[in-house]
Amino acid sequence: MIVIVSGNGHRPARPLLRGLGGARLVTPRALTGPGTRCDPADLTAATLGTRRGPLAAGDVTAVLACLPAVTPRDLPHIAGPERGFVAAELTALLALWLQAPALVVNRPVPGALCGRGLDGDDARCAAMQAGLPVAAPTRTGARLTLVGDRILPATADPTAAELVRTLAKTLDATVLCARLAREPERGWCVQGVEPWWQAADHEATTALGALIAEGAR
Repeated sequence: MIVIVSGNGHRPARPLLRGLGGARLVTPRALTGPGTRCDPADLTAATLGTRRGPLAAGDVTAVLACLPAVTPRDLPHIAGPERGFVAAELTALLALWLQAPALVVNRPVPGALCGRGLDGDDARCAAMQAGLPVAAPTRTGARLTLVGDRILPATADPTAAELVRTLAKTLDATVLCARLAREPERGWCVQGVEPWWQAADHEATTALGALIAEGAR
């Protein structure tokens, strides 16, 4: 089973939802069922209680983490004064549960359930620390997506592709959508990143399906 964890304002692109047949979409609002169990000492038995019944990590082939954190906006069914507290609790719960499945894209880090590679400032800072050229964000430029070891589009400039691979390695990201600019003197430069799940097209979804299938072997 493929699970897509998403929230308000972070809904995956339609090709991603349609292309991964049978994927189960889990939102914070759905985490209202009984049966939740997440013991750090026994993550193999980690289970989320959802409206559709318990979701055991052991039954999951892959998880696509498509939100940085649960926010009060994700919980309109919770009384206003309690939303901030419940959002923090669900974020902590998901951070723990996401440690259990064998394949998580991308694995959570402190402060982000979806791993690094979402915040533009963080990506540019990481790029500079890795010695990569950085440019100010603009509305123009090239968008490249890394899925595993595959760069999309396949026609991307090899130098730009290698830049994205290096950035993804620095961010420890399995999947990354990066914006690049080509400057006359410095060549390709990192402008920033975008939520890969919102930029995913048919080609990226196909590559992601192949990555999941390979990881399940």
